[in-house]
Amino acid sequence: MKRASNSYRLQLIKEVATRQERLHSGDPLATYIQKMLDEQPNVEQHIEHHQRFSGCHFDDHAGGWVSDKWGMK
Repeated sequence: MKRASNSYRLQLIKEVATRQERLHSGDPLATYIQKMLDEQPNVEQHIEHHQRFSGCHFDDHAGGWVSDKWGMK
């Protein structure tokens, strides 16, 4: 498993701390909003896998848009 960068780990810690703060704050609105965020399905699951745009396609392995003219070596 790859080691996460320090800034990424800090961001995760901040998100967990914020979530816990919202859940245990005693504010019903903050708790309700946090529960809605937790229950929301991941929007990225519905992204079309074969995306094409103006002679390019999106490649997760390359980390972005790649020209259709480029081939595997």
